[in-house]
Parts: sequence; structure tokens; C-alpha cells
Amino acid sequence: MKNRYVISLIMMSVLLMSALHVSAQNEGTKQRTDIINTKLVGIGASQILDTYISPEHYNGMELRFIDNTVRRKTAGLELLEPTEMLPTYRKWSTTITHQAYLASTSTRSDNSNDITGLYTISIGRLRHWDMLANRLHVRAGGMGEVGIGFLYNTRNGNNPGQIRLGMNIAPTATAEYDFKAFGKRMTLGYEVQVPLLGLMFTPHYGQSYYEIFTRGNYDHNIVVTTPFNAPSLRYALTLQLHLKKISLNVGYLGDFKQSDVNNLKNHSYSHLVVVGFTRRFHIVNH
Repeated sequence: MKNRYVISLIMMSVLLMSALHVSAQNEGTKQRTDIINTKLVGIGASQILDTYISPEHYNGMELRFIDNTVRRKTAGLELLEPTEMLPTYRKWSTTITHQAYLASTSTRSDNSNDITGLYTISIGRLRHWDMLANRLHVRAGGMGEVGIGFLYNTRNGNNPGQIRLGMNIAPTATAEYDFKAFGKRMTLGYEVQVPLLGLMFTPHYGQSYYEIFTRGNYDHNIVVTTPFNAPSLRYALTLQLHLKKISLNVGYLGDFKQSDVNNLKNHSYSHLVVVGFTRRFHIVNH
């Protein structure tokens, strides 16, 4: 009889230990999503050329708002101690960026003004490489961007405005290096994006919007864009100062868009100083 009780007790102990082991494994492999959200405000110089409106170059100031979110999932959480877990990350992350800007520019003689506005949303997937004892973080992948905006000339009576409408696919790369200076944790970052293939709406030379939308006279108004007819570039250099709950950002953003299609030339050059903050948090997926 005693042997039966002993055997039963051993079996119950083994089952209990197995259950606790499985529970610990499940707890240790919980997945979570790390989220990095950055909000920036940029201000600086802008130059606009649109030969549909005028052959003149317009120079002035630009104000831009940027909201960038990076979501990266973990492959699991390894238990180091009962209260401490170390995440192991997946190789790919999702990036979503919203940008909106408004620029006011004028000619050298200051007798004509342009007001330009544009909103873009970009969504992409980037591959991560963490190197140099996890101090250097490199990402590369592709972004898809859609933009809508306008240009309005305060003096031109015949064709006072332009519609900005386009989309593109752009290879993207970023690099971030973590270091310490003056006893503070900092990160130096660089990002570059080059549109490779896209579509844009544009009138033809001498064609009015009345002809396009009222009469329905289509004249190659949806154009395929490549680096040959629309070479463009966007890059940024930033410095982050990490505090307890947020990081402060300061940097430079250069955004250069141009096109030469339908016998019309167009460019928008922006040189901006950007400031803002970054928040980091995570969501545990049960």
C-alpha cells in the first residue's frame, strides 16, 4: 500500500514539475512588438520651379511635420531571472511615415508668390543588421509612398494652380550608431531614400485642367517616373539625446524632388533643420 502511495506521489510530482516547466517556457517565449515613434518639426529654405505656372524660380520658407513609426516584433523573450527578460528580435520591421509641409515662396522681384502644400504617407519593410556589440544598427529595404498636394500662384490668372498627385517605390537605408558623450547616451543616425519607379499626374505643355477634367481630353497625363525623368533624393542626419522616458532629436533633412515630363520641368528643393522627440514602448502579444 505504501509503495502505491509513494509511486502516486512521485507521478504527481513529475506531472506538476512538467506543468511548471511548460508554463515557464510559454512565459519565456511570449512575443511582443517594440514600437519607436518619432515626431519632428522642420523649418528651412525651399526652392520651387514649375514651368506650367512660370519659368521663374521661387524661393522662400517651408514648415514641415513628420511622424515616423517603426514596429519590430520579437521572436521570443528569454528569461534571465524571474523578473528580467531579454528580447530576441525578428530580422524585419515595418515603418510608417506621415509627412505634411507648407511652403511660401516668391520671385526675386517679389511680385509673384507661390503657396505649396503636400501630404505623403510611406509604408515599408526594412531588414535589420545589428553589429559592433549591438552599437551599430543598419536597416535596408523598400518604401512605397503616395502623395497629394497643390501649388497655387497668387498672380497667374490663366493657370493659377497645379495638382500634385503621385506614388513611387523607393529603396531605403538607415544607419544608427550608439555612443556616450559627456556621460549621456546618444545616437547618431543617417537615412537615405531614392525613388526608383513611380507614377505621377501632370498636364501636358499648354494643356489646361479644363480640357482634362471637363472635356476629357487625355494627353499622356499619367506618366511613369524613373531616375531618368524624375531623379529625386531624400536624406537626413540626426542626433538623439536619450533621457529616461524620451529621446530629444535635432538634425538636418534634405528633400530634393524633380521631374522633366510632358515638356514641363518641375522641382522642389528643401533644406530643413528638424527638432523633435522619440518615444519607445512595447506591446506584449498574449
